[in-house]
Amino acid sequence: MGEVIEPSKRWTFRAPAEPRLFEAMGEQRVGRTVCFLCGRRLRRGSRSTEHVFPKWLQRRFNLWDQKLTLLNGSDIQYRKLTIPCCRTCNSAVLAPIEKAVERATARGPSAVRSLSKRTLYLWLAKILYGILYKEGLLRTDQRNPKAGRLVRRTTLRGLEMHHRFLQGSRVPMRFLGFFPASIFVFRLQKPANRKFQFNFRDSPVALALAFQLGSVGIVGALQDGGAQETGFADYLNRYQRFALHPLQFLELVAHVFYKAALFNRTPKYLTMEGSKALQVIQLPLQGFSARPVYDEWSQEMYARILSFHTGLPLERVYAPPDRVATWLNGPDGEPRYFNLRDQPWYPDDGTA
Repeated sequence: MGEVIEPSKRWTFRAPAEPRLFEAMGEQRVGRTVCFLCGRRLRRGSRSTEHVFPKWLQRRFNLWDQKLTLLNGSDIQYRKLTIPCCRTCNSAVLAPIEKAVERATARGPSAVRSLSKRTLYLWLAKILYGILYKEGLLRTDQRNPKAGRLVRRTTLRGLEMHHRFLQGSRVPMRFLGFFPASIFVFRLQKPANRKFQFNFRDSPVALALAFQLGSVGIVGALQDGGAQETGFADYLNRYQRFALHPLQFLELVAHVFYKAALFNRTPKYLTMEGSKALQVIQLPLQGFSARPVYDEWSQEMYARILSFHTGLPLERVYAPPDRVATWLNGPDGEPRYFNLRDQPWYPDDGTA
């Protein structure tokens, strides 16, 4: 998910006062005994654990004993979704990011939009990488110590660029003239029942994820080089006019996730040493190819993704050959207000 082009065969951060960039795959250091972020070998005095879904989030939405479904269909409690981390990365590197996001999401969508793109990106990037890293530590059959891993090292190797950018939390890093992700924040109608105020969706293959956090909706494609933000922001920003119904937000999630899956470029980056930071330049996505940046949209495939995320049967959202249900737009194609009080929504049982 991303390719780096470097002036020399191997890049080394030379400023002695700054931390070194950790190449997890190249250095073959992935596992329970190393920090997932910096690669430090964990000893008794340096070991800690990082909650992939932070404690403040679990407290706010009572997630401790709720479960997340893993790639093989098994479940894990949110409180057990932890990864190895050194004390420095936990307390000095990641904690300030968590505090900033905690405060902003408590205040609402405007405060989240006011966060630096870097902060929000790093928070989302850690969660997505953390889930896959945890799955790389778990067996497909927890009762069989010889069973294969849920996520193989080859899969994590495909996240090398994602992990490199994630280290922008600990190594000075500047993106020059681009941003590696497309992230959108929406204002949502907040259900009265706290049970339905939290929703998490992800698409590991497309490196996309989404959160409903009370009145805050966040959806991002984390390794598209900003392609959706560049090409579709005007369209998606139409839905900032009013607070969205949770079902409308899930429709947006399905749209962004499917578009991320259709992205057919591997972004290429040039990295350079600066006096104060690693500087990253993205080469043009179009490059020398006349082929469109996205593969052709299929209404049927999109309908299947919409059905999956809303929990509604395919026949309720798709009328062949090309008609797909929408809650976002009225008959005139303009955004419409969908009142949660008149149209209750409970993601658990798929009713609307």
